[in-house]
Amino acid sequence: MEELGKAPVIVRRDVPGFVANRLQYALLREAYALVDAGVCSFADVDRTLTHGLGARWAAIGPFETMDLAGLDVHAAVAANLWPELANGADPSPAIARALESGALGVKSGRGLLGDYPEAAAADLVDRRDRVLRGVRALREEPGD
Repeated sequence: MEELGKAPVIVRRDVPGFVANRLQYALLREAYALVDAGVCSFADVDRTLTHGLGARWAAIGPFETMDLAGLDVHAAVAANLWPELANGADPSPAIARALESGALGVKSGRGLLGDYPEAAAADLVDRRDRVLRGVRALREEPGD
């Protein structure tokens, strides 16, 4: 897997979904909850991740981040914040509204962030791929 540029993980017991999907959907549940509560917009969530959390976690993982911040700080924030996080079992109503309107994301030309003309969709794919290539190149630099 490593020769293919992949980073394998050891799954010690069977759970529904893959490790990455479970982490992604935990974050998405909270992201939808923030939008549904009127705290911020879909674009604000994306901006928060692409300019902060996501970039940070591309460099170092969440537990490395906590080790850098200090576990005492982490414990204090977790004690205050975890009870406030979304824990609903049902998907966000925003998903149903989008689907009812015919929005399927880029493949239908309309998604949570609005319309995706062909050029905008191509730009989004290109940006994603350029960033991922850049992250991969940084991880492969000599001296690691």
